[in-house]
Amino acid sequence: MIYLDHAATAYPRHPGVAEAMLQALEVAGSVGRGGHAGARAAGDLVGDCRGRLADLLGAVDDQRISLFPSSTLALSTLITDLLGKAEGDSHLYMGVLEHNAVWRPAVRIGGEDRVRFLPSDDDGRVMTEKLEEIDASKVLGVVLQHASNVTGILQPLEEVGAWCQQHGIPFIVDGAQAAGLVPFSVSRCPGLKAYTMAGHKHLGGPPGIGPCWMAPGYEPEPLWIGGNGIDSALPKVPESGPGRFESGTPNLPGIAGLAKALEFFEDHAVSDRFSAGHAQRQKWVEALQSIPGVEIPGEMGTAPRTPVIPLHLPGKAPEEVAAQLDARLGVRCRSGLQCAPLAHQHLGTLEAGGTLRIAPGEETGADVIDPVCRALAELAS
Repeated sequence: MIYLDHAATAYPRHPGVAEAMLQALEVAGSVGRGGHAGARAAGDLVGDCRGRLADLLGAVDDQRISLFPSSTLALSTLITDLLGKAEGDSHLYMGVLEHNAVWRPAVRIGGEDRVRFLPSDDDGRVMTEKLEEIDASKVLGVVLQHASNVTGILQPLEEVGAWCQQHGIPFIVDGAQAAGLVPFSVSRCPGLKAYTMAGHKHLGGPPGIGPCWMAPGYEPEPLWIGGNGIDSALPKVPESGPGRFESGTPNLPGIAGLAKALEFFEDHAVSDRFSAGHAQRQKWVEALQSIPGVEIPGEMGTAPRTPVIPLHLPGKAPEEVAAQLDARLGVRCRSGLQCAPLAHQHLGTLEAGGTLRIAPGEETGADVIDPVCRALAELAS
């Protein structure tokens, strides 16, 4: 197998994840449900995970990190809250490359007329010099991917955040494709109100955990409520803190697995991972661009990117190319729209059925580039 689908989910997970999850299944208790030893042990696992996430994000208070079942649910919660405050001619602004985790809840709750797009260049990167052309008084909030899951392009978060802060606009970032791979500190991004993550991608943990950091004082309405072991006599959830967003029995094995995965960052700097990923991407791009009949949409500028590369073979269905690569070499990569039709509309690949996405990981050897490119050359011709 040649695994080139790291933008979908990490493989293999970081060392010890599966063992930590199995051990968590043996914990005889649940978080916040009693004061006995089992409940305390469960609470310790959750606390360990929160603390490690806070360290990774440069967050001062780990109680500002909530553990959602997924990044998608975290984003739905945040977007539902923003659009629930919509009045008159106000709009939610987002990037042109957004994932359906942003686009779909925005349209479902507010309708397409309530959505506007930030000015962006051909690559889909926000043109910060044009933000002042937007009437900030009519902006409900801004939601923006940190890194695109289609092209890997990084957005200028600090500049967009500074504009949001200047005008008192809530700024939410979808960090699913960046957390654990792209150096970032929530304390250094002005205007940032929330940063969502996917535990199963570059954090190296299991699916089922979507951490979300929220700024002090930012308390959106929870999407679901129920028991959480906190102030159970009251008819409402806490006004602040993780318990506001963690009603129901938490996924303790998933949390324990993510906490174990985060130990990886004790010995591996995120900046080093990003530098290695950038160098790896350059090798792939150089090799792919030398193949006649293979195009890389959105590869126009020099903005930094994660190791995600979309490919278009004119006249070839992405699904068929992916199937052939799998049959010939055991290549596992993503074809189609990658849950991001907005991105493909911007890149001009929507009607072609999307692209073939190459997403190598840090354990992907350079020795696989040549055989994959040879196979693509044969398919292209």
